[in-house]
Amino acid sequence: MKRVIEKSINLNDCLKQLMFSKKDIHLLKMEKRLKVNDDIVISDIVLHKNDVLEIDVIKDEEIDKTPIVQDIKILYEDDFVLVVDKPIGIIIHDDGNKDTLTLDNLIAGYYQSTSQKHRILHVHRLDKETSGCILYCKQSYLIAYFDYCIANNLINRNYLALVTGIIDKEMIINKKIGKDRHINNKYRISNSGKDATTIIKPIKQQKDTTLIECSLKTGRTHQIRVHLQAIGHPIIGDTIYCGKKHDRLMLHSYKLSFVHPITNEQITVESDLN
Repeated sequence: MKRVIEKSINLNDCLKQLMFSKKDIHLLKMEKRLKVNDDIVISDIVLHKNDVLEIDVIKDEEIDKTPIVQDIKILYEDDFVLVVDKPIGIIIHDDGNKDTLTLDNLIAGYYQSTSQKHRILHVHRLDKETSGCILYCKQSYLIAYFDYCIANNLINRNYLALVTGIIDKEMIINKKIGKDRHINNKYRISNSGKDATTIIKPIKQQKDTTLIECSLKTGRTHQIRVHLQAIGHPIIGDTIYCGKKHDRLMLHSYKLSFVHPITNEQITVESDLN
């Protein structure tokens, strides 16, 4: 990871701007992973215009989940990030039951089978019933960057959903979401809940259903499902929120976009809806 300094700044301040934590900055220095103009740096110096800062962020770490080797579709991969196509019916991480198969287990199995050594660091989540793009970070040094991106809505996630009824215009749904106190693992529209915004765009109408694209301005649990039920268009196959019966929840995370933490390039990954 290289950066050409544009104006004078302390090294620590520069690293903080790049989303490195205090702990990470300390480790980078102690492990001699910082260079300025090809010289190793272990203290907080002043960087000047046109100095070249080089940060070695590639570090082997022990796999910290039980590896399970199964086929998994890789959508994008480099030394720093991994995007996979999550199948339906699998959770991202265990909920206390170590015997439950998780996507984290499959990622651990993939790393093991490809001789990679990384901690298992998922950046975001999808419901068990939802399929599609999931982003993993391969380097612990970079997780603070992705936490910042999530908190500031800098990772764009677009979904396809098949809903009951006809939607013939774009809509912005602004409705607060909170937990349903009467039913476990269910959420509802609540004035005392958290702000939630979903943008929906109709793609195709057929009989009494509509295929729509959904994009999120917030990331609340079950957000799309709760919002669509609230406007009278529940997702087909959504047994929790009154959708018509189907062999699966018809919700798929088909596109994921983010700025790469190292190259600063815009990365866009898409997953086909089977």
